[in-house]
Amino acid sequence: MSGIYTEENGLYQIDLQLATWSVGNLRDIYKEIGNVLPDVDFIAETEDSIFLIEYKNPEVENVSNPKAFEEKIKNGKLYDNLVRKYYGGMFYLLACDKNKPVHFIAILESKLIEDTFLRRRAEASIIARLPFELQKNLDVVNPLISNFRIWSIAEWNENFPMFPISRCL
Repeated sequence: MSGIYTEENGLYQIDLQLATWSVGNLRDIYKEIGNVLPDVDFIAETEDSIFLIEYKNPEVENVSNPKAFEEKIKNGKLYDNLVRKYYGGMFYLLACDKNKPVHFIAILESKLIEDTFLRRRAEASIIARLPFELQKNLDVVNPLISNFRIWSIAEWNENFPMFPISRCL
C-alpha cells in the first residue's frame, strides 16, 4: 500500500502517505465481498482523528454526464448520496475497530458550490441527515461524527497540506 490513491476518473490523486492508516479502495473491498454498501473515496487516520473523504468533480474533462451533477444538487440526490457514503464508511470503520473522532469532508469541485450561501445550505441539509443528534443520547458512548464540511481542492490542501490532492502526472 503506497498511500497515494487516484480518484475514479484517474485525473487527481491524494497523498495519504503520512497517515497512520489509510484506505483508498473501499469500493473494491465492498465489491469483493458482494456488498452493496456505499463507499467514501478515501479514509485517512491520524494520531487523533479519522477523515472520511468523498471527492466529486463534475467539471473535469471526459465526464460522461456533467449536467447530471447539477440536477443531483437541485433535486437533493447528491446530498442523499453523500449521507449514504458516510454511513458506508462508518460501517467499515466500526468493523476495523477504529474509534476516533470522525471528520467527514466532501471535496466538491463545482462552480455550483462556490457560492457561500449555496454551500452553507448544502452543508446544513447534509448535517441534518448525519448522526450529530444521535450521539447526544447518553447511551451512545463512541463518537460518530465530529463535523462535516464541503471544501474545494484548494481549501482541502490549505487545511491539510500533509494530505495533498493534486493532478496526476
